[in-house]
Amino acid sequence: MQLGFIGLGAMGLPMARHLVEAGHTVTVSSRSRGPIDAAVAFGARETDGPAGVVAASEVTILCVPNSPQVVEVLDAAMDALGPGKIVVDTSTIDPEVERAQHARVIATGAGYLEAPLSGGTAGAQAGTLTLMVGGAADTLDAARPALDPFAGLIVHVGGPGMGQVVKLCNNLIYAAQMLATAEATVMAERAGVDLAQLYEILTHATGDCVAVRTRLPAPGVIPESPASNNWAPGFMTDLMAKDLDLAITYAARTGSPLLTSGLVRQILGAASAAGYGREDFSALAKVVRGLAGK
Repeated sequence: MQLGFIGLGAMGLPMARHLVEAGHTVTVSSRSRGPIDAAVAFGARETDGPAGVVAASEVTILCVPNSPQVVEVLDAAMDALGPGKIVVDTSTIDPEVERAQHARVIATGAGYLEAPLSGGTAGAQAGTLTLMVGGAADTLDAARPALDPFAGLIVHVGGPGMGQVVKLCNNLIYAAQMLATAEATVMAERAGVDLAQLYEILTHATGDCVAVRTRLPAPGVIPESPASNNWAPGFMTDLMAKDLDLAITYAARTGSPLLTSGLVRQILGAASAAGYGREDFSALAKVVRGLAGK
């Protein structure tokens, strides 16, 4: 297929590589020169901005940081949209903003899906991301060849906006897991517990969760964890904070109580203020350690 990719960040660049490796012709655009050069080096084609990408592509995938960037990209691409074109937004953004993008893209005769991602940079590199898709089922059928190369699981969760709602639910749970994991780790450290033994027990007990398995925040316990790799981001603190802001705002609109999320958001804010915003969000453990006097 003729595919387009806009947004070659830590997630987007490996996703685009999987599309090239699957045999698709991939035309790319991004704000930074370095990722474009990297994409061209593995076989992608460069063009001039979002309109050029959409014009060259049957399916165009967006992977940008937040709602304003999605709107900005689509503003730039509107003249190139029409029948025979599909846009898939894999960003995590406000569900109501996403519903508005569905409406205006579909009004051109093009198809539109949202497909926010879970799996982080490791999942993007491995091609095992989970996609939560909102939009029309027949549009997903048509776009699936453009998604399969970087997906481990694709689930159609409903109409416009529903993919974003499910993604925000996922990240609410993940953020709460991480704070609890950090608290438990610091408490164990202060008590003199062997953290390798803590990890072994937790991964075979009722405390087991993804945050424990991948992000126990103590250097050397998990070789691949951010804590063992200078807090290199699989998912940045600032991005998790952004997602919690989206979830808290959406919950307020719908009258849904969020109790733990406000606390986690404060700790993430403290982590950003301390200079950890571009580190992995498990760096919130450094704030917890600071509160413990460590």
